[in-house]
Amino acid sequence: MSSPSPRPWPIFSSEKPETLHLFQPRWDTVENPRTGARMRRLVLETPNWVNVVARMESGGYLMVLQYRFGSAQVTAEIPGGVIDPGEDPLAAARRELREETGCEATRWVDLGSVEPNPAFHDNRCHHFLADGARRVGDLELDPGEDIVVEEWSEERLVSAVLEGEVDHALVLSALSRVLDLRRDLDGAGA
Repeated sequence: MSSPSPRPWPIFSSEKPETLHLFQPRWDTVENPRTGARMRRLVLETPNWVNVVARMESGGYLMVLQYRFGSAQVTAEIPGGVIDPGEDPLAAARRELREETGCEATRWVDLGSVEPNPAFHDNRCHHFLADGARRVGDLELDPGEDIVVEEWSEERLVSAVLEGEVDHALVLSALSRVLDLRRDLDGAGA
């Protein structure tokens, strides 16, 4: 049994309470086109983000270890961060790689972008491959960052993903565009 495609919900009003550090909350009053019911829905106006899969000249991958407030844990991730207003995603990727790892790369590949959580975020996360990365200087961390950078082999990285050590959804999305992260479900190989 097929049904018509979902339709956009008309917005009748929007309210913006006090801004938060990383987000601007917005309450939209919308109407369900199927039922006609009006309701308030939260949207977090969020800057676009960037993630960088950095492959070193040696073939290893750069991993960033840092404490995350939401999970209250140290996580293993790839370099990334917020795209500054007016900044091009590639420029942001180059900046984040340099700031968080002290590295630059000889070749950049745009891996596309994803919607982090379209249920209530309005932003995108742009993924890049930084190939031929090499250390050129020290880390340039923001006051709110405390980062340790490690170089992992491809084997270690894939194993860490499959074992759940690396489980940040946006990191997995970027890595999956470079590496085969499939689990061997039938014992016959991926």
